[in-house]
Amino acid sequence: MKTTVFLSLALLLGSAPGSAQQRTVTGKVTSEQGTPLSGVTVAVKGATTTTSTNHQGDYSIAAEAGQTLQFRLIGTALAERVVGTEDVINVQLRRVAMDLDAVVVTALGETAAQRSLGTSQQSVRGAEIAQTQRENYFNALPGRIAGVDVTSTSGVPGSSTSIVIRGVSSISSSNQPLIIVDGLPMDNRTVNTALLASDKSSTTAFSNRGVDFSNRASDMNPDDIETLTVLKGPEAAALYGIDAANGAIVIRTKRGSAGGGWQLRVGTRVEKTGLK
Repeated sequence: MKTTVFLSLALLLGSAPGSAQQRTVTGKVTSEQGTPLSGVTVAVKGATTTTSTNHQGDYSIAAEAGQTLQFRLIGTALAERVVGTEDVINVQLRRVAMDLDAVVVTALGETAAQRSLGTSQQSVRGAEIAQTQRENYFNALPGRIAGVDVTSTSGVPGSSTSIVIRGVSSISSSNQPLIIVDGLPMDNRTVNTALLASDKSSTTAFSNRGVDFSNRASDMNPDDIETLTVLKGPEAAALYGIDAANGAIVIRTKRGSAGGGWQLRVGTRVEKTGLK
């Protein structure tokens, strides 16, 4: 009798864990367009079990029935799926707009949370600039960044632009901010330095008054810009030295990233300018 009781208890205790036995759950994670997403973090909620998707968007993780799987990827909304009786769970992640004001580019190209900074700076996405279809993309800044005064020197297409941050700070010196592209300063002067008024032998030294040499920063393709951050005042751009006494404009160009798939954009634009 005792042997029978002990055997029955052993069978009951041995079958209890079986109801919560882990099994392997597999699946594929894709975007809204059906593109496989790599590098997606797949984790069991409330546990330490995690994995990530491969280049084909496939994943495999051990989970129990009733547990919740979480799928995370930067730039997409969090997705959760409850493990049921199925062994395959496919997930489609939805892209969401990221708050660029939360993390901004500081001096020397470093990123930091905006709340942790004691200086004023503001960012605008490169896509917003490219959509304006301006010959000089600096003309797209008015109305998008506070405290920045942008004035065109003439009505000629591609003419230079005067950029003043927080008003004029000098009567005789330049009031233009420093332009930084991927950590490198860009010469944004709008005059021909070979024909300065101080040249002794130059009889055409005043040709700068009748010729608009445009901004050198406008040579960039607006579609190549990822973000444009304006560092307002010498405090925000202190690490750039005296050249950034009037502030700085930090331009970060686009670069490759894993898991984003590929996109092809085709556009045409025709403009005709004539004088009567």
